[in-house]
Amino acid sequence: MSKDSNNTNDSDRANPELWLGFKSYLEELNQSVSSIRSKINYGKKYHHILKSKDAHELLSCSFKTRVHTMKALASLSKFMGMYDVWKDIVQRYQLKWSDSNKSIKVFNSIFQNEGNTYSSMLEWIKDTASVLPKDYQNIILFTTLTGLRPDEAQKAIWLIKTKESEYVDKDRGFLKHYQFPSIFLRQTKNAYVSIINDRIIEIAKATPNKERYMVGLRKRVLKKGYKMNMYYCRKVFATYLRNKGIEPEIIDLLQGRISSSVFVNHYYRPDINEIITKRIRPVLEELRKELLC
Repeated sequence: MSKDSNNTNDSDRANPELWLGFKSYLEELNQSVSSIRSKINYGKKYHHILKSKDAHELLSCSFKTRVHTMKALASLSKFMGMYDVWKDIVQRYQLKWSDSNKSIKVFNSIFQNEGNTYSSMLEWIKDTASVLPKDYQNIILFTTLTGLRPDEAQKAIWLIKTKESEYVDKDRGFLKHYQFPSIFLRQTKNAYVSIINDRIIEIAKATPNKERYMVGLRKRVLKKGYKMNMYYCRKVFATYLRNKGIEPEIIDLLQGRISSSVFVNHYYRPDINEIITKRIRPVLEELRKELLC
């Protein structure tokens, strides 16, 4: 790339009007704060690709970096009226949104990653929770019983405390994440509903009375000599439900994933209220007792 081109890119990177406008554009699309921050950061670093139309450097990036950059440039190109240019770059360089090595990674995670087995993750949850103050112990219990991501659990707990009438459907027994799309419905990470009962609500209300507590939880976990493995909670939730015979399609729904399969989109219409009442809620109560024993 020429010296003049580099100067142009540096100028664009430092152009406050461009990035403020891009930020406003993303906010109007109701994208999350973390997504906006990521797209601006990757956009500033790689926006020169839209002008040079040279994406060779993305081919040598890690899969994670490449996908974050592609998301940023796709949004930035729409904002700048250059989406056709971006589509041409994607086609010319055969840029992929999926990881070609995903299958072998999944195989290895199941058969060779002995440190993250269901038993070891459940043990971490129980051991870590047992040494924490009661209110912080409840954070781990709530996150495991809902299957939410840690940041989603933090927001869910706060909404239970501050907007219970809007957020908690007591008649049907679930949290209405979908009522707060700017918080829970994002481009790649969604949460639609979480099944709850009175005990789960009590657990949420007995957590630290603050909107953000994750930093405090991390400090307490590390101080007790444990690693911060909150992502285990979501994995244990899914594995426990599957071991108890809950269909993968239902577990996916509870974890914010909607399958693109023809079966799910056109044929699968279970009696969801009966599944929740007779199968899922009893299983969650069993899980709660398992976590406390």
